[in-house]
Amino acid sequence: MKNTLSTVQSIVRQALRFYSDPKEMRDAIESRLLSLSRSHDLLTRESWKSARLRDVISDALEPFDVAGGRADRIVITGEDIRLPPQTALALGIGFNELATNAVKYGAFSNQAGSVLIEWKIEPPLNADRLILRWQEKNGPPVTPPSRKGFGSRMIEQGLARELEGTVDIDYRSDGVVCTINIPVPQDALNG
Repeated sequence: MKNTLSTVQSIVRQALRFYSDPKEMRDAIESRLLSLSRSHDLLTRESWKSARLRDVISDALEPFDVAGGRADRIVITGEDIRLPPQTALALGIGFNELATNAVKYGAFSNQAGSVLIEWKIEPPLNADRLILRWQEKNGPPVTPPSRKGFGSRMIEQGLARELEGTVDIDYRSDGVVCTINIPVPQDALNG
């Protein structure tokens, strides 16, 4: 519970710093709290022991799947693993942020764009790093932003700090690629 309250506090604190318009601030806080709520629902179904990575991603993207028939535009691949609650919560918010940005500026802002989400454990023999990759294709041409938005900063800085890893967002002209490199949770089990 303390970790969740800390996450809520961080979301509000960052929104207060970033937005001056009350409606934008409210919308930003609301969407992130709804994402956190979906992750909580998933963990509650799993008795707060762990959650499958595929379920974390699916729940985070659920609002984006239904709208505009995007379900067939999202491909998710990787051998499923289980994640501890804190990792599941952080990744749920992170993937929600990536999808939000894709709707506003990227692959989901047109009718042809798609997203590939894949992961692997490196090196395969001792399984110490989880590499997750979000790759957009066929969206509008991408240019690096002149300044980082609230969502991008939350992904690059907050997610990296929360998961003790690195997050790199590459604004390639043919689509955004986000690579998340984190330690494999000690108690990760095959899904």
